[in-house]
Amino acid sequence: MKKFVALTIVALSCTGCLRENPLVPATAIPARYADVETRTLTESEKAIVRQGVAATLPNPAFAEFRWAKFPKSPAEVEYYCGQLNAQTQSGAWVGFRPFIAAIETRDGQVRQARLIEISRDRIDVGSVLAQCQQHGLNPFTAFESERGLTAEAQRGR
Repeated sequence: MKKFVALTIVALSCTGCLRENPLVPATAIPARYADVETRTLTESEKAIVRQGVAATLPNPAFAEFRWAKFPKSPAEVEYYCGQLNAQTQSGAWVGFRPFIAAIETRDGQVRQARLIEISRDRIDVGSVLAQCQQHGLNPFTAFESERGLTAEAQRGR
């Protein structure tokens, strides 16, 4: 029992421990509004985002994503919000949680990604959701899972 308590404390204290990935600057990202036009990420763009975001995780090979729409924008750096399910170092799944990433684009295509923040758990999503909404993004709407199903299709099952 003492071992379980100690492991739980270590796991909870490391929940926010993510390695810094300075590929994309987190400043000078323009604010967006709810009426921003969006598009679906291509498979190669998803791979870039997956690599940039999952690199900060204890078990990056086992990260699962739910892909929200990406803002169409001429900006060189853009915010992106989606959902992520990851494993802890011990292999336990944490459940899907919203994340926000800085995405570098060139000629409208995703080139690099860096995780800005991921919610601490599935209940306390307020900080990440507020940042997403501030920029007209919502990680919970019209997403595509790793298996290719949209949120609407998953609800219809």
